[in-house]
Amino acid sequence: MAIIPNMRSALPVVLLLASSLAAQDRESPRFRVGLGLSGGQFDFDSDDSPLRGDTDAGLLRLQFEGTSRRGIGGGVRLEGIASDDDLFVDQGFTASEASNSTLFGHFTWRLEEHRFAMPIRLGLLLNGFELQEVQSGAETTYSSFGPYFEIAPELTLTRSGKTNWSIYGEFGFGAAATAVDLSGDNRDYETSSGFAGVEIGTRLTFSKVEFGLAYVGRWQSADESDPEGGFVAPGYDTDYQGLLFTFALVF
Repeated sequence: MAIIPNMRSALPVVLLLASSLAAQDRESPRFRVGLGLSGGQFDFDSDDSPLRGDTDAGLLRLQFEGTSRRGIGGGVRLEGIASDDDLFVDQGFTASEASNSTLFGHFTWRLEEHRFAMPIRLGLLLNGFELQEVQSGAETTYSSFGPYFEIAPELTLTRSGKTNWSIYGEFGFGAAATAVDLSGDNRDYETSSGFAGVEIGTRLTFSKVEFGLAYVGRWQSADESDPEGGFVAPGYDTDYQGLLFTFALVF
């Protein structure tokens, strides 16, 4: 598997912060319903294959998370990435496009004290990555399922009445079992995939309405599949990087 950003070194920091932050009851439960829109660049690189390229792409995100007065809860995040159809045109191939859909359902433990908060999320990730030739309709689909871990520290810089300005980050990684489906091929290919995500930005909250601006990065890497009848499905590396605008209701 190709190397992707490794977040495991963050675990000791998480444990240290968790032990240093005293558990505090909130005045009330906390809920966040959010929408995110992003424009950026999508890159694809196939192992042992000439298929590689980059093109413009967009990301759409829907998110819900709720925690109790003690900071215990959970949520769900749905993301979809879609590229333009000229992904491999510069390499002399026909028009092709990529799409990537991810559902992340998780438990949440929200640490909070004074101006600092850090949700810790642990759950399961369901991902579907698809390459499609526009003219022929031929598809290659990678379907993955496995655990994913994320920390999301946030620091309030200024607070005045019901207005709050903060900076934040989200850092996650995961691993999954992957099934591969090739158009016109009835063999069952199996492999494994790795995932990593980074988001760094700022948020401005007016009462219960929150606006945000951030850099977002999503990386994915799949190994070459196990042989089936002397054939294999190729591995690949992808990444999406872009500018993310967010809107949320926090109550």
